Amino acid sequence: NNLISEKIEVIAYFHNLNLEILRFKWKDDIFNVSRINSHWRIPSGNGYEFHYTVTCIRQCVVCELSFNLNDFQWELVQLHNIQ
Repeated sequence: NNLISEKIEVIAYFHNLNLEILRFKWKDDIFNVSRINSHWRIPSGNGYEFHYTVTCIRQCVVCELSFNLNDFQWELVQLHNIQ
Protein backbone atom coordinates (compact mmCIF):
# COMPACT_ATOMS: atom_id res chain seq x y z
CA ASN A 1 0.00 0.00 0.00
CA ASN A 2 1.63 3.24 -1.16
CA LEU A 3 -1.00 5.54 0.35
CA ILE A 4 0.72 7.94 2.77
CA SER A 5 -1.66 10.89 3.49
CA GLU A 6 0.77 12.78 5.75
CA LYS A 7 1.55 16.49 6.07
CA ILE A 8 4.75 17.68 4.38
CA GLU A 9 6.79 20.86 4.01
CA VAL A 10 7.14 22.13 0.43
CA ILE A 11 9.38 24.67 -1.26
CA ALA A 12 7.67 26.03 -4.36
CA TYR A 13 7.26 29.27 -6.31
CA PHE A 14 5.13 30.71 -9.09
CA HIS A 15 6.63 31.26 -12.53
CA ASN A 16 4.42 32.71 -15.32
CA LEU A 17 1.31 31.82 -13.28
CA ASN A 18 2.45 28.19 -12.97
CA LEU A 19 3.44 26.55 -9.71
CA GLU A 20 6.98 25.14 -9.69
CA ILE A 21 7.62 22.64 -6.90
CA LEU A 22 11.32 22.42 -6.07
CA ARG A 23 11.42 19.98 -3.18
CA PHE A 24 9.54 18.67 -0.19
CA LYS A 25 10.38 17.24 3.19
CA TRP A 26 8.67 14.13 4.50
CA LYS A 27 9.77 12.82 7.88
CA ASP A 28 13.53 13.50 7.79
CA ASP A 29 13.99 13.00 4.03
CA ILE A 30 14.29 15.73 1.40
CA PHE A 31 12.82 14.89 -2.02
CA ASN A 32 14.05 16.92 -5.00
CA VAL A 33 11.32 17.34 -7.61
CA SER A 34 12.65 16.79 -11.13
CA ARG A 35 9.37 17.50 -12.90
CA ILE A 36 5.65 17.92 -12.44
CA ASN A 37 3.92 15.24 -14.52
CA SER A 38 0.29 16.35 -14.13
CA HIS A 39 -2.00 18.45 -11.98
CA TRP A 40 -5.72 18.77 -11.29
CA ARG A 41 -8.05 20.33 -8.73
CA ILE A 42 -10.86 18.93 -6.63
CA PRO A 43 -13.57 21.02 -4.88
CA SER A 44 -13.01 20.99 -1.13
CA GLY A 45 -15.09 23.01 1.34
CA ASN A 46 -15.19 26.62 0.19
CA GLY A 47 -12.11 26.23 -2.00
CA TYR A 48 -10.13 23.65 -3.86
CA GLU A 49 -7.55 20.99 -3.24
CA PHE A 50 -4.82 21.01 -5.89
CA HIS A 51 -3.11 17.70 -6.70
CA TYR A 52 0.22 17.18 -8.46
CA THR A 53 2.05 14.08 -9.59
CA VAL A 54 5.79 14.67 -9.45
CA THR A 55 8.88 12.68 -10.29
CA CYS A 56 11.90 12.73 -8.01
CA ILE A 57 14.63 11.13 -10.11
CA ARG A 58 17.35 11.25 -7.44
CA GLN A 59 15.11 9.34 -5.02
CA CYS A 60 13.61 7.10 -7.75
CA VAL A 61 9.99 7.84 -6.83
CA VAL A 62 6.80 9.25 -8.31
CA CYS A 63 4.59 11.00 -5.77
CA GLU A 64 1.17 12.56 -5.54
CA LEU A 65 1.14 15.80 -3.55
CA SER A 66 -1.86 17.92 -2.62
CA PHE A 67 -2.29 21.52 -1.49
CA ASN A 68 -5.51 22.46 0.30
CA LEU A 69 -6.66 26.07 -0.09
CA ASN A 70 -8.89 25.81 3.01
CA ASP A 71 -5.98 25.34 5.44
CA PHE A 72 -2.94 26.02 3.19
CA GLN A 73 -1.47 22.61 4.04
CA TRP A 74 0.55 20.32 1.78
CA GLU A 75 0.19 16.56 1.98
CA LEU A 76 2.05 13.59 0.54
CA VAL A 77 -0.87 11.52 -0.75
CA GLN A 78 1.05 8.55 -2.15
CA LEU A 79 4.52 7.45 -3.19
CA HIS A 80 5.66 4.82 -5.71
CA ASN A 81 9.15 3.54 -6.42
CA ILE A 82 10.15 3.70 -10.09
CA GLN A 83 12.90 1.08 -9.99
